[in-house]
Amino acid sequence: MSVDPAAANLNRRRFMQGSLGVSLLGGSALSTSGCGTSTTSGSGDAGKPVAFFSWDDRTVMQSVLDLFTKRTGLAVTFTHAQPVEPYISALHTALQAGTAADVFILTAENKNLIAEGYAKDLSEQAFIDVMNSANREFMTDDGKVYGMSVSSWAGGIIYNKTLLAKAGATALPDSWPGFLRLCAKLKSLDITPYYDAAADGNFMSLWGLVGGYFADQGHFPDQDIFDGKTTFAETWSVPLIAYCELYTRGLIPKSVLKVNGSRMFTEFTKGRLAMFGAGSWDVPPVKKGAPDLDFDIGAIPGINKGTTYWTGAASPGYAINAKAKNPESGLKFLQFLASEEAIEVFGTASGSITTTSNYTPTFPEGLVNAAEGARSGRIYLGVVHWPRHAEDLATVLKTQIQRVIRGSVKPEQIAVALDKKLAQLDAS
Repeated sequence: MSVDPAAANLNRRRFMQGSLGVSLLGGSALSTSGCGTSTTSGSGDAGKPVAFFSWDDRTVMQSVLDLFTKRTGLAVTFTHAQPVEPYISALHTALQAGTAADVFILTAENKNLIAEGYAKDLSEQAFIDVMNSANREFMTDDGKVYGMSVSSWAGGIIYNKTLLAKAGATALPDSWPGFLRLCAKLKSLDITPYYDAAADGNFMSLWGLVGGYFADQGHFPDQDIFDGKTTFAETWSVPLIAYCELYTRGLIPKSVLKVNGSRMFTEFTKGRLAMFGAGSWDVPPVKKGAPDLDFDIGAIPGINKGTTYWTGAASPGYAINAKAKNPESGLKFLQFLASEEAIEVFGTASGSITTTSNYTPTFPEGLVNAAEGARSGRIYLGVVHWPRHAEDLATVLKTQIQRVIRGSVKPEQIAVALDKKLAQLDAS
């Protein structure tokens, strides 16, 4: 069955709000309603009902819940709160009070629940074997798996094929130096080459560039930085300086600081912008806003020739309350959610890019590349892997890059500022 992200809200609210701590909602449909409680049909005669606290609302989950009850005879007591902060707060309160649901959502902002003993170790459960490597890594803590994540999101570069053809290109280059040369050629033709939403602080292509660099090095140093084994300056400087060449070489003007996501979208659909940093969720609106525009989305070129990577992250996962009242029903629920038919139904209802090995979804034209990127596991978003102070450090990163664009800070100073902030936060 084909997935249609236009029919569901592929959530990117955190990214579009200007926070670099994005991803937490990626591939998850945002609800517009408040908390609620209800129970699906089904007598539960085959066992005790499972209580599920979701941050996807019934427009996404109802078909999945109905199928679970049909297949198992188990009822589901469904409760819901909006992501991110309302959900995190409500869940923590319920866990402390001993009233939390059997199954809840585990994500970057509440992975502290693992250390607090609230999430059940799922490492020995067979159903987690279907998880993609990136999803499994996201759900892992100290070598043990505590959740099941079944989808991811990917962001790259959307490009106007007609404008690139004027610069002699048929697709995105296969290296960052090549990408910079393409930008220079477009600029020489009086074509605005590329935008990230700098006004929002959303530097989409940066994360994929950094991730690709680390992948080429054979090691992602995020945990080592926070363990004091290395520093941002030692590990991040090369890709940060490379990314900032867009601005230090004058390929993108300082006026980009006035460009937000909405302005960027308008410039592209009007044919005045050749390329922009975008997520898979941007493809349907571009198609709608410019139906005759010949465009595609591609991965972010790497520093080394022939390497590409995507900005992106695994979506939140399902976890079992370590003190669940009905733990066996919770296990049956997760086992079902990992099944091929459940993955298909969830992907169709949510518009998510599902990544499990037991089901291969189909996607409409224009989304195939991003979907393949998400499913490949070649996605990176550093803040997801930062175990503490992620939002504060993301703010420093955003501010420093904006200062580079203004010309008041050198690219070499960005990583140094991150190290300084981390030390200050750890000492406070």
